[in-house]
Amino acid sequence: MHTFYSPSGNAEIWEEKPDGYITQEEWDAARAAEEAAAEAERLAEYNKPENARIRKYAEINEGCQAALAALTATYPDRELLTFERQEREARALLAGDSAADVTHITAIAQGRGIPVEELAQKIIAKADAFAVASGSIIGQRQALEDRLDACTTEEEVRGITVNISMPGGGEA
Repeated sequence: MHTFYSPSGNAEIWEEKPDGYITQEEWDAARAAEEAAAEAERLAEYNKPENARIRKYAEINEGCQAALAALTATYPDRELLTFERQEREARALLAGDSAADVTHITAIAQGRGIPVEELAQKIIAKADAFAVASGSIIGQRQALEDRLDACTTEEEVRGITVNISMPGGGEA
């Protein structure tokens, strides 16, 4: 017994292929052709000249996202979620706020085997460096967006080169 597809697309089991029915291979080829046609249509729409601005916005945002991600690439995601708390505790500790809750950075310092004050200084140094680096990257993205907003032709839009660099010169 073989599977054949009726003209309405129903899979049916038959000993021999009925008239107007297609084989599994023909069905698969027809679906692949439909998917390819749909993808070609999607790409044709995406690549229309009037969509050049949308594509450039996406390119700018992807460049920014990649550069920002590079700043924290060496940290586990869950640790990233604690950065604001670490900074808040570190700044409070070094400001002499005796009522501040510093349990998180105290536990980290104990785990590292260093004084909590030393850890607080390291946290603030990294937080300040991140603020400068991320600010520079975000500023570059916004400058590119300003240039894009000022474009009046598709040629001007295509002429924008997205190159978001890390502070200090390196590319993201």
